[in-house]
Amino acid sequence: MGFTLSVSDVELRVRTGNHVTVVPPGTLLRIAPHVWHSVQARTAPWREDALYCSFDVARCISPLLGETRIARVEENTGVSVFLDAAAGLEFLECHRLLYEPTSTGNQEDVAAGRDLLRRRLAQWIPPLAPATAQVPEIGDARLDRLYELIASGFHQRMTLDSLAEAVGWHPVHVHRRFRAAWGFTPHEMLVGHRIEYARDLIAGGARVTYAAHAAGFADQSHLHKTFLSTYAVLPGDYRRLAALDALQPPSARNGIVG
Repeated sequence: MGFTLSVSDVELRVRTGNHVTVVPPGTLLRIAPHVWHSVQARTAPWREDALYCSFDVARCISPLLGETRIARVEENTGVSVFLDAAAGLEFLECHRLLYEPTSTGNQEDVAAGRDLLRRRLAQWIPPLAPATAQVPEIGDARLDRLYELIASGFHQRMTLDSLAEAVGWHPVHVHRRFRAAWGFTPHEMLVGHRIEYARDLIAGGARVTYAAHAAGFADQSHLHKTFLSTYAVLPGDYRRLAALDALQPPSARNGIVG
């Protein structure tokens, strides 16, 4: 788990439960860990430059409070929009400095880009990051049971009917109660767990076909479509970029050594 930073060339609407955050084009967006969300672009096609910052990296770069300028943000249930217009441009500059020199092999530019990114991440990532996900206190044992079933069994075949049978509810009632409690449907949570698990496997060097099977997707094509709509990059491209990324310390690279 970690923070997601991105800048899009079109206006985005990010939904988290019953909240919708409007993100203007060119604005730096930060999504906190464990925040289930969906993104809708105002126009299509659209381009997004994104970066994933794990907890291990956040602990390495986050300064102590008071040691650096804290960026001004507008927060809405884990979705943050940076109010300084320069933040989006600075992020795009860092993204370019990391990607282009890495692809050409210019080691001096690579080092300079990573050093600049570390300093700016200290402004974009909160000093204190949550360590573990917390299951909301809903007060209904059957809702808690549904949450646990999806969180622990997402890689297996799972349907709304099977979930409903497990707790003795009608499928329509499960869908309505679950969404009212957490702001997202059982299917959205299921796909969210699967795509995050597949992403971690791919970042660790796993083949896309293996990641699709291990995460519970019907096939590789389903993973491709979901990955592209979630992270705006194809799984194979993400795997290659993750293998080249030496920003993270060895303990945070999901098994990638370099």
